Amino acid sequence: MPSSALLGFAGVALVVVLSPGPDTFLTLRYALNRPRNGVAAALGMMISIMGWAALAGLGVAALLQTYPAIHQAIAVVGGAYLLYLGLGSLIKARFLAGASAATARTATRTAAAAGSAYTLFQSLRAGMLSAALNPKLGLLFLALMPPFIPVGSNMLGSALLLGAIFALMGFAYLMVLTAIAAKAMAWFKSPTVGIWLERVSSAALAIMGIVVLVGAFL
Repeated sequence: MPSSALLGFAGVALVVVLSPGPDTFLTLRYALNRPRNGVAAALGMMISIMGWAALAGLGVAALLQTYPAIHQAIAVVGGAYLLYLGLGSLIKARFLAGASAATARTATRTAAAAGSAYTLFQSLRAGMLSAALNPKLGLLFLALMPPFIPVGSNMLGSALLLGAIFALMGFAYLMVLTAIAAKAMAWFKSPTVGIWLERVSSAALAIMGIVVLVGAFL
């Protein structure tokens, strides 16, 4: 592929990557649990992004545009999943708040236990499911990729190359967020601060889930 096409796609991808979305809040949610969990969640998202790129290269992603019912079904499942993650975390934050009110020592132990609740596999799976159940990614690649793929070139190979560029840029951005969370972990270890951070990130995921569900029926 011409370098001009690669650079042009990278510029467009940068704008998309820097736009806040479920991937941003999900990565922060797991990074606040433990930084390596944030890394695992981001890796899971990149795996699914490469999957969407492959589908776009094979022309399968075009089904989302041709058959709106498929897009709607995936959006409903994806929105419900984000809502599930957000509400589940909000319930946990409320439990921690009750423990903190009872005794700071108990809250610290509870928060520590909650901090080890997510395994790397759970974080990786959450990232993969979040990106895989986001039909907008399929439509995004369907709209973004064709103008940058030269006529007569290998569609699948070109799509995977552009998908890799998008995934690397997205992963780098999410790693910056994870590093910021890791640097501030000493402050976040305060039970009260940790509970509020849990509430904010969880509420953001739940709200995005609701927005996706509502958008699926509009």
